[in-house]
Amino acid sequence: MLDEEYITPEQMSMMEKEAIKRGISVEEMMENAGREVALFIEKKFGSLKGKKILVFCGTGNNGGDGLVAARYMAEKGAKVKAVLLGREEDIKTEEARKNWHRFKGEKIVAYNAELLQNLEVPDAVVDAIFGTGIRGRIREPARSAIEMINRMNCYRVAVDIPSGLDPLTGELYDVAVKADATVSIHKPKLGLKGKNEITGELYVAKIGI
Repeated sequence: MLDEEYITPEQMSMMEKEAIKRGISVEEMMENAGREVALFIEKKFGSLKGKKILVFCGTGNNGGDGLVAARYMAEKGAKVKAVLLGREEDIKTEEARKNWHRFKGEKIVAYNAELLQNLEVPDAVVDAIFGTGIRGRIREPARSAIEMINRMNCYRVAVDIPSGLDPLTGELYDVAVKADATVSIHKPKLGLKGKNEITGELYVAKIGI
């Protein structure tokens, strides 16, 4: 990709705020992002019918994107489990909370690492743990979830940014998802540049901005 195709998290935030002023809601952007993630995975498999998919969701809007993707994939016949890394009351935005309730498949509330045990290895796993707001050392249960994703012998897709990778500097925190593909929302973030061993294939999802 060309240098000008990368943006900073701050630029992305400004673009989202401008989109809201023009009448595109956060809920619409989340819906579009999640649908694009689901479509990307469907294209990879050809069909989602009967495919086992795990979606690890953080408590922010990145997790909301993952929940939308989970809903779309379930509607296409996939056997989807959504794993919330926190308690329901920890979900930070109304949009993400709505999508937690809209997803009617199997939901696992994993507010500690022990609750992640005994998860079956799927055909694909979606990393929707952290978005551009990641800060500091990665705490449990997210740390264990990232390590679990990396151990799973399956296709790994990150939503916007592989969790554990700094979206601005490209620095790695103490642990990071190693994705086979990253579905970047609107444009890839600057920290993804030159990090192919972490991001895998880069795909850009247009969300109406």
